[in-house]
Amino acid sequence: MQININDRTCQAAVGERLIDVARTNHTHIGYFCGGNGLCQTCYVKVIKGMDLLSPLSDREKALLSDDLIRQGTRVACMTTVDKPGTVELLTTVEEVKRMVENRPLEIIPYQARMGWEALVKFPETIAMQAQRFAEGKLDPWQLFTDVVTAIGDAVSLTIRTLQHGWNPAEPDKTFKRQYVHEHDPAAKHTNQTDKTAGKDAEKNMLPEALRIHQKAPVN
Repeated sequence: MQININDRTCQAAVGERLIDVARTNHTHIGYFCGGNGLCQTCYVKVIKGMDLLSPLSDREKALLSDDLIRQGTRVACMTTVDKPGTVELLTTVEEVKRMVENRPLEIIPYQARMGWEALVKFPETIAMQAQRFAEGKLDPWQLFTDVVTAIGDAVSLTIRTLQHGWNPAEPDKTFKRQYVHEHDPAAKHTNQTDKTAGKDAEKNMLPEALRIHQKAPVN
């Protein structure tokens, strides 16, 4: 099936977590903790298809305020695709990016509101995370490994963007050297008397940097 994340079509399968779908398809989403439900950067807003996703769990409810839930917010590392259909999502990190680019005056009120929503759930969030550690549901070594992997993925994505993001539509410019005698193919068909004069004329037409010996390899 397909899921639309940040206006980009992504391939997905029933049972996959939303965060894994986004990461597999290289879509902009936060995942600093590696998908372990700690950093709260992988929030997504469900625009369409909420009924196709897994129900809200107690862990999600401990992180999300009632207002965020009413607005269709889900925690991507705790939400899976439950059944096939059309799902449209907007990640919070992409929402912030678009806001900074297009509506910068709205960013401070937005951050203040999100901070307040996290604050009102802070006691429940701490209690839930403490219980997870106590029950052994969070392996410290695995958590460390996931965080390192997430950072590595982010660095890799940044490097790819810097390498190909300036003008990806521009074709590669390949330099190809040309032998002096190949500059004008018609010169091969001239008689022996005119050949020397033709080659001299060709040499004069070529830039000095391209005038290489006939037997030299093309680099």
